[in-house]
Amino acid sequence: MEMCHHTLHDCDEPVEPHREHYSDCCPHHAKPWRLGHIPLRGLLHLLILKILSKEPMRGVDIRSKLKDEVGLEVPASAIYTILGLLENKGLVASTWHVEEKGPARKLYRITEEGLDYLNDAITRIKEYKRITDYLSQ
Repeated sequence: MEMCHHTLHDCDEPVEPHREHYSDCCPHHAKPWRLGHIPLRGLLHLLILKILSKEPMRGVDIRSKLKDEVGLEVPASAIYTILGLLENKGLVASTWHVEEKGPARKLYRITEEGLDYLNDAITRIKEYKRITDYLSQ
C-alpha cells in the first residue's frame, strides 16, 4: 500500500489515490465536500462568488452562509485559499475594514469580472441540468 509522504508535515497514513478531495493538510485524507453525491470541489468557488454577489463579507461570514444556506461545512482555510485564488484572478477584491474596537477585518467583494464569470458558469450549469434532465427521462 502506498503511504503518504506529504512535504509539509510527517504523515504516514495510507494514500487513497483515486479519491478526489481537499483538506487542510493532505488532499487524500479528507472527506470530500458533498451535497448528496455531487462532489463540490469544482463548485465551491462558484458558491463563494454567488454569496459575494449579494453583499461584501468576511471569510468567516462566507463560511457561515455556506453552512446555513447550503448545508456545507467547509474548513476556513479552504475558504481563504479559494478567496486568495479568486482575488489573484481578479474575480474578487478585498479591502480592510477598520472599526473603533477590535482588529481590522478583511472584506471581500465580487468584481464585475467575477459577476461575468459567475453568470457564464450558471448558464453552463443550467445547460448541464437540461441535459441531465433529458437523460433521466
